[in-house]
Amino acid sequence: MTPVVRETLRLKRGVRSLAQTGHPWILADEIEPSEKPRNDGQAVAYSSEGVMLGTGFFSAHSRIAWRRFRPDLGPLDEDWIDHALQSALAKRPCRISRRLFWSESDGIPGFVVDQYGQYLVVQITTQGVESAWPEIQKSLLRLIQPKGIWVRRDAAGRKIEGLENLTGESVGVIPEDFVRVEIGGMVVPVDLRMGQKTGTYLDQQDNYSIVAEAAKGKRVLDLYCHNGGFALRCAAAGAQMVTGVDRSEASLRIAKLASLENSLTIRWPQEDAVRFLRSSRKGEYDLVIVDPPGLAKSRDSRAASLRFMAEIHRQAIRVLVRGGTLVSFSCSHRVGVEDLRGMIQTLAVEEKRGATFLRTLSQAADHPHLSSFPESQYLTGWMVELK
Repeated sequence: MTPVVRETLRLKRGVRSLAQTGHPWILADEIEPSEKPRNDGQAVAYSSEGVMLGTGFFSAHSRIAWRRFRPDLGPLDEDWIDHALQSALAKRPCRISRRLFWSESDGIPGFVVDQYGQYLVVQITTQGVESAWPEIQKSLLRLIQPKGIWVRRDAAGRKIEGLENLTGESVGVIPEDFVRVEIGGMVVPVDLRMGQKTGTYLDQQDNYSIVAEAAKGKRVLDLYCHNGGFALRCAAAGAQMVTGVDRSEASLRIAKLASLENSLTIRWPQEDAVRFLRSSRKGEYDLVIVDPPGLAKSRDSRAASLRFMAEIHRQAIRVLVRGGTLVSFSCSHRVGVEDLRGMIQTLAVEEKRGATFLRTLSQAADHPHLSSFPESQYLTGWMVELK
């Protein structure tokens, strides 16, 4: 059982932390040095005036020194873990593959759970979750009753928290081979043990059908296709021709297997997206999907990321037939929906193309966005007709 929280920290006088308006983080340079815990663990945070801000995980190693897991005074014990898990489950759509729990957005920072049918994949990125994992594991097994849980400790964020990356471990039975589960209306193979992050990406599930509806009879290009997400659904929806591009051999191996098992004909070039676009013909495609990985990881990298995204989109617009549809995504909260719109509009003017913004797109509902936590709205997109 997690011990009672006795450690405290206090904000510096004159500091206006976002935590005072509900944000779940306190940065290291916002804390009064003489009034912070000596060791990592659970700590109650206070403003400089003594207003309690909640209970969270304190880390002396991280720029994000405190991450709130509850707004009141109390430990991350078995009762609170049950409460957090049950609250998250009550908000989730009922489908076979879904994100069951998402870190700060669901109240336990550094704890992510994805469900693939009878199996769960967990990613742990904070010391607080490491310490509480025995209690969390018991709650997961009791509430979900999976056949097995694959526990991953290999995310880049662990190093920021002063944690080592470790090899995965299983609780119960986890297949060595791919499992087949329904994702976005299609049964596909997923590599639970070695797949990206927690097996594969589930945040585009709500967008697959939206984009696929526009693909019938069209020549479709899916850039940064990973395991074939949009390409597979567009082909199944009756696209005339589909090409899925990614530079990862491992990702495309799963995409090819999925297309074979679903009797779909798709071309899968393993190539850098920009290089592929530069070698493609003008107006070669009717529908182009641009879904790059998160590029703007920090404020300092934002400008360079926007320049890179502009080059990708300039080339994507060039290969798109007049009257075609561009589907564009940003996977970073630092490049939001209006940034994306402004970039596309500027490029459309420069390329002498008329742009009609048809609709916005966002992350799946099982990746909830908290208004007090802008970092939780990381996936935004547009469908645009370019004349």
